[in-house]
Amino acid sequence: MMIRHFACALLGVVTFWSADGMAAQPDYAYQTTVQLADGKTLTCGVNEALPNGDAPAALTRREQTQADVLATQRLRVLGGPESAYPSPYTAPTIICSSAG
Repeated sequence: MMIRHFACALLGVVTFWSADGMAAQPDYAYQTTVQLADGKTLTCGVNEALPNGDAPAALTRREQTQADVLATQRLRVLGGPESAYPSPYTAPTIICSSAG
């Protein structure tokens, strides 16, 4: 009987430890879909790779700037006005591909 209690307790600790060890996705890394003023729809990876290893879209400078601004809206809310520079919030990496 004592062995059963010990085994159950050990299993509970191991389960908790392995669940606690899984890293949650940081809030500054995400994928989002944006629509540019010209109607082009893009999937953008912010601080992470593109989905399925898609190739980056060939964008003009204006389109890239527009995509960057739209894709980072969430970061501006999360980071707030006092974020340190550089950080994933204030100096993000944005890569966009044409939405399928």
